[in-house]
Amino acid sequence: MCLCISLRANIFHSVSVENHLDNHPDTVHHETIFEHDPGTASHFDLLPGHYEEEYGSSSQDTDSHNWWELLKRNRLNLNDSTVEWPGFLRFCLDVYKWGDVTFNSYDTTYVTGTGRRWKARLTSENWADSYAMHIGKNMPIRMMGDIYSSIGAYLQYMAVSVGYSIDLTHLISNKPIDHKKFEFGFNCARFNIAMYYHENTGGTFMRKFGRYNDGRLFKLSFPGLSLYKFGIDGYYFGNNRRYSQGAAYNFSKFQKRSAGSWIIGVSYTDLNVNLDLRKLDARLMPYLTVTAADYRFHYNSYSLQGGYGYNWVLNRHLLLNLTVIPAIGLSHCYEDSLEGTGMMTAISGRSMTSLTYNKGDFFACLIGKVDGNWYKSHHYSFFSSIETLQANIGLRF
Repeated sequence: MCLCISLRANIFHSVSVENHLDNHPDTVHHETIFEHDPGTASHFDLLPGHYEEEYGSSSQDTDSHNWWELLKRNRLNLNDSTVEWPGFLRFCLDVYKWGDVTFNSYDTTYVTGTGRRWKARLTSENWADSYAMHIGKNMPIRMMGDIYSSIGAYLQYMAVSVGYSIDLTHLISNKPIDHKKFEFGFNCARFNIAMYYHENTGGTFMRKFGRYNDGRLFKLSFPGLSLYKFGIDGYYFGNNRRYSQGAAYNFSKFQKRSAGSWIIGVSYTDLNVNLDLRKLDARLMPYLTVTAADYRFHYNSYSLQGGYGYNWVLNRHLLLNLTVIPAIGLSHCYEDSLEGTGMMTAISGRSMTSLTYNKGDFFACLIGKVDGNWYKSHHYSFFSSIETLQANIGLRF
């Protein structure tokens, strides 16, 4: 089980943090959205006090222009120039407004805001890690980790959300927890920044191993794999006024017309994988054509990303997104790596798809993601990936 508390800076739409406790897998999810729609409701317009500008304010509202008094009466409007702010808060508000206009302008014939401050949702997530490698010429190996499942409930009011999730894998099977997953993302109209950490210290199964079982799929436990992966991605949306990633993945916008955008960016990855073939199941040993040793793949990779994302507005309620972002770069090998110190080619990529249903303030969404890294040298080829499937259902109010 986990308690989820989220906070964000003023410039963010939402941040959610999950912190699993009591021997449950550490999984953190963050989502942030900059929002501003010229000609439609912005963050400031949606705050309490907006209606006073349109319809007039009551006499008691004019008694004080102090920001704290207005906030207590639920009448604070960030767009009201007569509000009295302390110096530091005034500076923060000016920075907020500059950032909101600079980074969050949309063409409102294509993208609009939701007009709501509250959001409640239920989430179900399933994820797994997989590996494919060739060591030498005749030693193909395929492995896959356990599928980890969780369900959670979240309540969000603009900048703050609180939630609670349960790790179903541990609850049902009572297996030891040997996977960790941390993810953070900041998304605005113009760009996206993502940071992640994945760890696997067990719970892995051999699915293919050389000529064992005539090359067909099987499932045998393999305790000899450990993975530690840290990465940072940053990319820019070219058609940022007409294409909204937040509409497809964060339920923070409405995409009114179909639109796509080219995507360009950079990425950094630190990968450390240890494969100890001395821990193979005895039934697999006769099929091992390389030395039964400890193989380590340890790299820092620097890559350029370039891809495309597209939002199909199927009808007034359904939005389908497909995003593919391949990357190519160079990897620096550590001394303890199988290849020793040196440089090699690195290929990676991220693909995402979502199907979002909106009807009034109700929303439901199914999201699939695959993040992969491929490294190849003269002596081996190694591919690792994380696959995630997430279902969300919720209400804005």
